[in-house]
Amino acid sequence: MPNGTSIDTSSLLTILGLIAAVWAIVPAATRLRFRLSVTWFDWLIVVGVFLAVHYLVFEPALRSVGLYHSFGPWKWGLDKSSSIYLLLLGLGLFLLVRARAPKLARRNIGLFAKLVDNLLLTKRYDELVSLVEPQFSKLLNISRYRPVLARAVAKMTPRSTFDLEAILSGVRSKHENQLKRWIRSTLRRLESTIAGWDSSADQAQELLRSLSNSPSLVSHLAAAYPDFGLRILERPEAVREDFVELFMDALLSDSGSRLYVELKNNENLNGRHRLALPPTNRILHFFFKDVSVAAHHGLYRAIGESVLRRLDEDPKLVEAYNRSLGYFGEVGKYHSPVYAGIKLFEIMIHEGIHQGQQDHLWLFYFTHFTDAILEQLRDVAPDDGNHEFPTSFHYLLYQIVSIASNWVDDCLEVDVAVIDKNVTEKPDFNVYYIPEKATDALGTIIQSIISSLKIDDRFKHYMLEISLSRYRRIKDTTRVVAVTQSFIKSLIYGLDLPTKPNYRRELRRVFGKLDHVLRHDIPEFAQALEGAQQ
Repeated sequence: MPNGTSIDTSSLLTILGLIAAVWAIVPAATRLRFRLSVTWFDWLIVVGVFLAVHYLVFEPALRSVGLYHSFGPWKWGLDKSSSIYLLLLGLGLFLLVRARAPKLARRNIGLFAKLVDNLLLTKRYDELVSLVEPQFSKLLNISRYRPVLARAVAKMTPRSTFDLEAILSGVRSKHENQLKRWIRSTLRRLESTIAGWDSSADQAQELLRSLSNSPSLVSHLAAAYPDFGLRILERPEAVREDFVELFMDALLSDSGSRLYVELKNNENLNGRHRLALPPTNRILHFFFKDVSVAAHHGLYRAIGESVLRRLDEDPKLVEAYNRSLGYFGEVGKYHSPVYAGIKLFEIMIHEGIHQGQQDHLWLFYFTHFTDAILEQLRDVAPDDGNHEFPTSFHYLLYQIVSIASNWVDDCLEVDVAVIDKNVTEKPDFNVYYIPEKATDALGTIIQSIISSLKIDDRFKHYMLEISLSRYRRIKDTTRVVAVTQSFIKSLIYGLDLPTKPNYRRELRRVFGKLDHVLRHDIPEFAQALEGAQQ
């Protein structure tokens, strides 16, 4: 039977074919991103639009069976074909907008992880950061998620009785009956089983581990997205294993990183030796405004090991630093990872002093820096005495001695009134804890320099003069007598291992050639040094 009114589906087939062709050539990561961006509500809109399109296309068939409802004549010059075009155009624009903002939820964490892994393995780090950073808070929340039923079971689980004697003896506590132990054990197994029903938290935790343990990604974050790196560090649950070490090493490796910019622009003082920490210097402000943040992350280890590794394993650096100073003191130091590490310690320890930290923050890394530099330093040259700093290594030794001496001197600048009362009210609080430890480190540093055969006499005099000038400034202040006593003991007698007689004789010889005014002003040190010769 002939059909007078044919249904033309060619345009619809063309559009569907085009969609299928485009979807086939779209990269896998883009398809994953699209699937992650579109929610169930969005899919309902897609289905609704396609139903409306088919409703218009199959109008004759629907009219014949009485399933087509007319809303009146077409207006504004529109017809069926133009309406279909506008519906599909609107749907395309809607999906384009929605695809620009992927949405993370527990139900699609697996898809999110698959996309992140794809971007991570293909080293598309810019796309990865643009994907993860907006969803970072949600990712952390999912990593901590526990089903409601599991939380309820945990609340019902009776707590175990703390019995130190039973723990030390390795036996069961006598204060608990067998029924209570059985109930607790059963409920804990039930809690674990219920928590296992939802693997989203485990997937989120594994994803965080992948992000924070990828050296190449962390290096890219340090170079291009340091703010996101700091955001990760703000959340302890996101930091895994050696993220801090990787992040700091990457910052030190790139002389164009924001860290070097901040160090160069951070020379305004906030006191005699303490440097200001404006919020614009975001990396320095993050770690040192509250120096306990640096202590919590073990920043001293990250900096110290990175510097030592370069001194021990980078022959090009050693060769460059053994050349004449040149412009290193004015320009080159701002591109030096060793100098940057020294300055980071300077800022960190001064902040620790003024914030009343009862942790030396491993300022003793300065002693290791000194030993590593002396190990790599070239032998004494005939004209070394004619230069203030014969090599860049000499300049770095000068920085180490000056900064360590300033830590000692900073004991006079501490204002207990501005230190947090939660710190000062502790029974064993010692406001001069770090300066006392700094004298220990300074004594070891001076001992290494004085004993070295690679250092000429003039430079030995210079380094000893710097440290003793700080001692002269603090020696008559009664409240810091513990620091002055520690200074004399550390420089002359040493720390845990007593100094050798040869060192004390060499120290006496070098001291005897210092300016007579300085020697006259510190008779206590001179007397102690004479007594140590006996």
